[in-house]
Amino acid sequence: MASLMKKILKKVDPCTIEIEFKGKSLDSTEDTVSVDDAYEGKKKTVVLYGSEEPVCGTVAIRPYKRIPHQGIKIEFIGQIVTMNDREERTEFTNQCKKYDAEGGEIKVDKDLEFEFTCPKQYESYHGLNARVQYYVKVSIIRGLRNISHREELWVHKIDTKHRPLWDNSNKASYFKEKDFTRGVCMEVGVDDVLHIEFKYDKKLFHLHERVLGQVTFKTVSLDLQLGEVSVVKREYIGVGDNQFFETETLQKYEIMDGTPIAGEVVPIRLYLNAVPRLTPTYDMVNDTFSVKYYINLVLITGDGKRYFKQQEIVIYRKPGQKPSSDAGQKLGQPVGQPS
Repeated sequence: MASLMKKILKKVDPCTIEIEFKGKSLDSTEDTVSVDDAYEGKKKTVVLYGSEEPVCGTVAIRPYKRIPHQGIKIEFIGQIVTMNDREERTEFTNQCKKYDAEGGEIKVDKDLEFEFTCPKQYESYHGLNARVQYYVKVSIIRGLRNISHREELWVHKIDTKHRPLWDNSNKASYFKEKDFTRGVCMEVGVDDVLHIEFKYDKKLFHLHERVLGQVTFKTVSLDLQLGEVSVVKREYIGVGDNQFFETETLQKYEIMDGTPIAGEVVPIRLYLNAVPRLTPTYDMVNDTFSVKYYINLVLITGDGKRYFKQQEIVIYRKPGQKPSSDAGQKLGQPVGQPS
């Protein structure tokens, strides 16, 4: 209802307001990013900025008639929105520029330039129950109701903490089998009827890297029918006793069909840049929410019983890495087919 009222009021505004970001084009794939909003269930294209990049541009006000006002302000706002029993908004940055502070009238087209250099300490994020948003908001101050317009922009933050790994991760061979003795090993055992080892090469990955692993079946006396590996995102809201989380499976891959024999080894190659809605790991953003990722191994028997093991992985962003696309399969994806 509130959004409907805003649309109705927009139609009766005595002017149009447009925001153009300097040096950015909505037609350029280099300047924009396609955002998949899981909460609203829609996609949109917004301009992309680095966390250290100044935000500058022009506001164009085009009046239909004379507009008396008490001043004009342009704001750069960063806020965190979380959804629990109710929506909570926390503003963590705000830089404001004022124009015609003593008031006046807008009779003809008016262009206002802006530049904001305030820090953008968090990366933009749209999740199931949490968002980090940045936008430029224009307000024409009036007595009864302000005329306002805003445009969202998207911020990427490079993880400099893992800078020593930037070059090394590019040298990895995507098709050469690894020595897993130094990697991560998880074991799943059910009495004397099932014993497997799930190994993969490491726990820390950049957004365009691959997870290389293997499943070794040591003892198999169960009627296993299916094996799956999935990438799971867990979004934690709040802290302490009030914390809750929601889990989303981003992608599932079938790695096995039918009962394996003892000693059989199933290789796994999981390419992260093909996983939709993948972001870096976020640890307590403004003491409000966290985002963590897990590799989940699930084995399913003929009568539907499930045996699983889960291991957390840490994901970070290197320079030049945009969000992954959910457009579908890419060459060289993991053994098995995505579900």
